[in-house]
Amino acid sequence: MIPPGELEGFVREYFERRTAPLQEEEPGVFRATLPESLRPAFEGVDSIRLTFDPAIAASRSQVDLAAIGSYLMDRVVEDATRAGWHCVARIEAGAESAADVVARALRPRNATLSVEAVETAPVPHLLFNFRIRLTTDERVERLESVLIDTRTGWERKTAPALFEENLALPENVGFDWAAIGGAYGSACRILETRIEPEVRAFRAQAEALLQAELDRIGGYFDRSIREAQAARAGGGGAEARSLELERDRRLTEAKEKYRLVGEVELCNVRTVLLDVTRATVALANRGARKGLSLEYDCASMAVPSLACEVCGIPTSEPVLCFGGHVADAACVKTCEFCDRVHCRNCIAAEGSIAPCTACRRSVCPDHLEVCALSRRPFCPDHIHACAICGRTVGPEYVATCRSCEQAYCAVCVAPPAERCLTCRSLAAAAPTDPDVAAIRRADPALAKVAKWRRGSNQRFTVLAAKGLVWSQLVVLDSKGRILVRKRVRGL
Repeated sequence: MIPPGELEGFVREYFERRTAPLQEEEPGVFRATLPESLRPAFEGVDSIRLTFDPAIAASRSQVDLAAIGSYLMDRVVEDATRAGWHCVARIEAGAESAADVVARALRPRNATLSVEAVETAPVPHLLFNFRIRLTTDERVERLESVLIDTRTGWERKTAPALFEENLALPENVGFDWAAIGGAYGSACRILETRIEPEVRAFRAQAEALLQAELDRIGGYFDRSIREAQAARAGGGGAEARSLELERDRRLTEAKEKYRLVGEVELCNVRTVLLDVTRATVALANRGARKGLSLEYDCASMAVPSLACEVCGIPTSEPVLCFGGHVADAACVKTCEFCDRVHCRNCIAAEGSIAPCTACRRSVCPDHLEVCALSRRPFCPDHIHACAICGRTVGPEYVATCRSCEQAYCAVCVAPPAERCLTCRSLAAAAPTDPDVAAIRRADPALAKVAKWRRGSNQRFTVLAAKGLVWSQLVVLDSKGRILVRKRVRGL
């Protein structure tokens, strides 16, 4: 909200500049002489009665209210703008391409950036220049500028050069003057939010100084009053009362000295025709593609950072997740075995990335395996596919056969002998078995063995050359290479 005193000061200064000072006819009601430019809006009359108090306006007839959004205030602001508290500036786009501007501002971590369409057009903005004064025992004064995009009513952050007074490129342009009141209200709210931290700090400093001054004055006079009261028998009573009055006066002066007074004055309004470029861009990787609309003005050439769709924090180095979301690097997880990446929203909704139970590395569905016995997820480095039954199991359900020394699932390796189903199911090999023939040719010591037993699964072949007491056990892989060769009892 705009303090009533500031609004009243603006209206008074307007009439003083344009026609004549306000004349108070009765408490709270003023007579205003209208300039010729305002008379058509008020049925041609040359003066009106106005008030700054809504209660008076509601209880009196033929009294106009001067308040933000009122008919009178809209006409005053419009006329003040037309009458010289206003100028027009035109700022045009340079020769730099939109692709270069966007590429400089956005640097996607895992996607290519392409500009698909570009449109540049002048957009009317309203630049409100305010003078701010904060006064306690010291005085702070400065200028603040707020640039309002008339299309949205939002503030545009742009280059400081746009606010300089030497930027004067007058033009006669068509403009919707009725919208200036709304823009002015937006500018005031933005200014209020902007200066609020400084005002609070200034007030806190003044209150601290005031408290120190009050303590000093109070301490001094309290001691003096006690001393005077102690001497009352000698006529100190009158002196004590005098000291009390002086103390109250000094305390009141101190409070007034450190009282915070804030003033905001609208100095002028400027229309800025600012070339604004709207670029349609696309982020793409092998898993997703996302179209975006970006906008920047020719004064700052600053492309706003993209907001993370998970946490909302702007980022100039976005990550495009495979679910089509733009996210900050802290809000995504990438598969440790490929370039697949998902944001936290996708992970929560779809379970797209899961941690390996053994090593906690992130794994995508393309590389994730689920243990058939525990139903827990594992990465490719910690999952085992049993060569006998084909089920996939995690490390805790992997068992090694004591005979062939190969790893299988715990179901296929039976206690107490801890032998696998393949070794427990060896059957007599045919005389023409090619694996047996190859072993006999390669090892003369086994060439004379007549009794052979054989078993095989999806990856291994187990051969046993049967002796009277000891047997020779040979384990071959799928390509016929010898993995294990040892003497065993039995079989």
